[in-house]
Amino acid sequence: MPLTRHDHAAQSGVLLQFPVRGEALLVRLADLLRSRIADRGLERDPLFLLISRCPGSRLSIDRTAYVEFLADRCVYCVAIEAQPDTRVTVETTDFDTVVKLVVQYVAERLSEKVFLEAAS
Repeated sequence: MPLTRHDHAAQSGVLLQFPVRGEALLVRLADLLRSRIADRGLERDPLFLLISRCPGSRLSIDRTAYVEFLADRCVYCVAIEAQPDTRVTVETTDFDTVVKLVVQYVAERLSEKVFLEAAS
């Protein structure tokens, strides 16, 4: 009896790769941030809000800040530059904490733009 196309695919063991839950949450966070800053971009030191896989999942916020999902440990690593010589790094399994830190950072970056525009 000849194999149908469906039977052949089942026997060949094709594995489809779906995003890990942590990666999917990073994508949703990036979409949320993009929608909030769509018309309020920064000319100097812009916000990137890009997702990459290198080898884990990373949301690059700007040139120094990022969030990584470390799938092997199911942990989020948030790295934010607080001062030119100071980097704050937080590792957590709580995605709500990640969202709060990132939203606060982005809000501060945007308010910095408003302050600089008012001063000029």
